[in-house]
Amino acid sequence: MKKFSILTTFVTFLALILGNLVVATDSGDACGTSWPFCNDRIIPDFTDYHVIIEYSHRLMVPLLIFLTAINALGAIYKYRKHKPVLILAVLSLVLLVLQSIIGGLNVLLGTPPGFTTFDVTFSQLLLVVLVLLSYSLHEKKIELNRTSWSSVSMSYRTFLLGYSLYVLQVILGAFFKHSRASNVMMDIPAVEYLITSESIANMVYSLHWVATVVIIVAAIWFVIYASRFKYHITLSWLYLISILMNAVVGFVIVVTGNIVLASSIHMIISTVTMTIGASILGGYWFKLQKKTIS
Repeated sequence: MKKFSILTTFVTFLALILGNLVVATDSGDACGTSWPFCNDRIIPDFTDYHVIIEYSHRLMVPLLIFLTAINALGAIYKYRKHKPVLILAVLSLVLLVLQSIIGGLNVLLGTPPGFTTFDVTFSQLLLVVLVLLSYSLHEKKIELNRTSWSSVSMSYRTFLLGYSLYVLQVILGAFFKHSRASNVMMDIPAVEYLITSESIANMVYSLHWVATVVIIVAAIWFVIYASRFKYHITLSWLYLISILMNAVVGFVIVVTGNIVLASSIHMIISTVTMTIGASILGGYWFKLQKKTIS
């Protein structure tokens, strides 16, 4: 069950990368509204790279739904007496249903501006829950005495603050892009707009960058705490590096005018960062326990 859970998480990660490429390359409408087919064809025209990206994502989705459902139902059946596993398994099913509904509506409605934000939100949350579910199935624990437990809890609080803000920042960034606020701010034409006010677009962008600064500071403090208490040292550095890379690529997008390559890289790094953060959180929640006093 543990290995199957890891496999499900990996497939979900790949599906999100494909989904990110669909959004970054504006390939969402490449197959029309004839879901699950592509332009009413089982084998579409693969001479257009937009079609390749969108149809690959559509083929990945049924596999993701199958694996996630089996993973959740298996965890519920085998570990139903373990409350954290039960909650995460049920939550993964709920998020899967919501994400599938939102994804289908997004295609059928022709990708209305701003609507893809919901797709991004539920898909990222599903990835986080699946990572946590994988960790909850591991039985080996690290026992800490009261002093060590108190010390590690300091690094946990620092990380939780920054990671929670990062999740909100990803959602805000998705809204900034999909509402076409980014197009308004950078004077890039778009077919449809949800936000047309330049002042609102600048406000959303400013909030995004203020959050970025706070997240970077929190990540630096987390690295210091992790190094000091010798827990999550490697993951803390990977987390900080991925956040810094996110900020750099985000700046490149603004300077270059939101080019396809930079936007694709930005979304891929965001997904990687989300996975690293969920792994750190899973390590805190499910691999540590306070040593009992006999």
